[in-house]
Amino acid sequence: MSARRRLDIGFLHLELGLGGAERVVLDAARHLQEVGHRVTMFTARAGPHSEQMGDGSLDIRVHGRFLPSHVGRRARAACAITRMAYLTGALLLSRQRFDVIVCDLLAHTLPVLNRLSRARIVFYCHFPDQLQASRAHWLSRVYRSPIDRLEAVGTGRADRVLVNSQFTATAFRRTFPRLHAKPVEVLYPGVDITDHEPPCGGPNARAGSAREVLLLSINRYEPRKNLGLAVEAVALLRERLPADVFRSVRLVIAGTYDDRWREQRETFQSLEALIRRRGLGDRVELQRSGSETERLALLARCRCVVYTPAEEHFGLGVLEAMAAGRPVVAVASGGPLETVQHDRTGLLCEPTPSGFADALARLVSEPATAERMGRAGRLRAAANFSRAAFGARLEAIVQELASAAS
Repeated sequence: MSARRRLDIGFLHLELGLGGAERVVLDAARHLQEVGHRVTMFTARAGPHSEQMGDGSLDIRVHGRFLPSHVGRRARAACAITRMAYLTGALLLSRQRFDVIVCDLLAHTLPVLNRLSRARIVFYCHFPDQLQASRAHWLSRVYRSPIDRLEAVGTGRADRVLVNSQFTATAFRRTFPRLHAKPVEVLYPGVDITDHEPPCGGPNARAGSAREVLLLSINRYEPRKNLGLAVEAVALLRERLPADVFRSVRLVIAGTYDDRWREQRETFQSLEALIRRRGLGDRVELQRSGSETERLALLARCRCVVYTPAEEHFGLGVLEAMAAGRPVVAVASGGPLETVQHDRTGLLCEPTPSGFADALARLVSEPATAERMGRAGRLRAAANFSRAAFGARLEAIVQELASAAS
C-alpha cells in the first residue's frame, strides 16, 4: 500500500440483515479489507445473507445472541444499548489492538470505547436515534430522556462523525445543538455499477409475459416505509390507463422481513388486507426477504422503482434503481431530493396515491421516457454515488485518523 499503512479496523454494528444500513456498513468493511486492512466485524446477530453481502471473506464475530431485543415488545432502546454494550465489551476483550473502530446506528457506548481503547473512533450516523422514537406518552419521554442524553454524549466522543446525506446533517445539527463545534462530514453511500448491468433490451427488457410492465418496491416491511401508498397508487391506475394496459401492470413489493418484529408482521398483514380490499390480488405480489440474486433479477426486469417513504434519511434503494438503469418514483422529501433529479432520472411526487399514480401512469404509458430516465440515472449513479468513491473517501478518513494518533 506504499504510503498507506495497513491498519487493524473493527466494526460495531448491532445486527446484520438486508437493510440499507447493513449494506452500507458491509460495503465499508469489504472495501477496507480489499485495500489491505485487517477488518473484524462485531455484531449481535448475523442474518442468513450477511456473508453473501460481504462476499464471504469478512471476519464476522457474533456476540450476545442470547440477549433479548425487547422485553414484552417494549424497552427496545434499552435492550439495544445493552446488546451494544456487550458487543463493545467483546471487542475490548478481544486480543486485537485496533487502530480505528467504526461504529454506526448507536453511539451510546462510545464513551467506554473512548476511555478503554487507544483506537480512533468513526461514528457513521444514518439518522439520530432519538428522532426515530415515539414520545406520545409522558412515560415515553421520561424513559427516553437519559437515553437521548447518553446518545449526545456518546456522539461527542467520536473522533470523526460522518452522515449519509445533507438531510441527515441538518437533522444532526438540530438534534445535537451542544455539538455545534464538532465537524460533520457527508459521506454518501455508494453502489457498484457493475453489479447492475442492464439487460440487452435496455430498461424495458422483461422476462415472462411480453406484455408485462413490472413496477418494483424494495423496502422493509415496516410502517415508516409507507408501502401501502404503492398499492393505493396501483389501484388508481385503473382510472388512468386503458383496461388492456392496466392488465399488463404488476407491482412486486420485495421487502426485507423479520418475523421477530410485531410491526413487520402487522405491516405485511395490513398490506395483504389492503390488496384484497382493492381487488388487486392478481396485480400485486408480496415477496419477503428474497436473495441478492432475486433482488437483482427484479431490478433487471422492472419498468421503474417505486420508493414510498417520506423524509427518508438517504434511500439506498434509490441508488440501486439508478445503477440498474431504472427511473425512480419517490417522495419529494429527504434523501431522494439529493439523488433523484426530477424529470431527468425519475419523478418526485407528493406522498399521495394520486401523485404516485400520475407518475406511474406516465412511465407505464411512455416506455421511451422510462428508458431515457433510466440511462440518465445510471450515468448519475456512476458519476456521483459510486461505491469506489465511497470507499476511497472512507479509506482516506481512517488513514488520517491513524496518522494523527501515531
